Amino acid sequence: MQDLAGKAILVTGSTRGIGRAIAESLAAAGAVVGIHGRQLEKAATVCREMAGHGPAPVAVAGDFSDPGQGAAVVRAFAEAAGRLDGLVNNAGGGKAVAFRGMSLDRWRQTFSVDLDAAMCASREAYVLMRGQNGGGIVNVASIAAHGPGKWMGADYAAAKAGLVSLTKSLAFEAAKFRIRVNAVSPGMVETDMTSVLTEQQKQNLGIPMGRLASPREVAGVVMFLLSEESAYITGEVLHVDGGLWM
Repeated sequence: MQDLAGKAILVTGSTRGIGRAIAESLAAAGAVVGIHGRQLEKAATVCREMAGHGPAPVAVAGDFSDPGQGAAVVRAFAEAAGRLDGLVNNAGGGKAVAFRGMSLDRWRQTFSVDLDAAMCASREAYVLMRGQNGGGIVNVASIAAHGPGKWMGADYAAAKAGLVSLTKSLAFEAAKFRIRVNAVSPGMVETDMTSVLTEQQKQNLGIPMGRLASPREVAGVVMFLLSEESAYITGEVLHVDGGLWM
């Protein structure tokens, strides 16, 4: 297990699914974790459920349909924790819609949550981390970022592709300030979003490893990218997809 004792790390979209698994893994490694959700009470409930499994987490709230809330959430966590060592831009979502039915409003809504809020959060984190002379940012992208949005639609795929590009651009600029920026691109993960799939549908996906990922398997890669064991890695995108993209 990575040792992240004393680190303060915010995980957006961390009340459930992959985000919660990341938060729980970071807390178990000794980090003070920021639990973020749209509603403060939900985030606070998760904090209570995590009690005793590491340092006390910090609940923060913000609705990322207003992208500026990304920066506000980062500031709120940094003020509560006293510093900011890491940011995991995990908040996001989407729903498959055929391109012929795509509206500009829907396109913009998806970008607001999946890309624009991450940009605002990253910019705020970058300013804080420069003052501390170091830090790490990990963006949770998707296998959809690297090709057609087969399962989630063109809006989701384009937003996640933008997140990958943001990762590389910020990594290039931030490296001289000892700030590392990387991304993970999960494939199909066992969450509520994939719970509707039958076993036959899962098999039909053609995943070489023959199964979906667990949220904790994604969390493990995020922890690695935030730890000193990846101290010479920046601007990279790690696929966590059981070979699906291959």
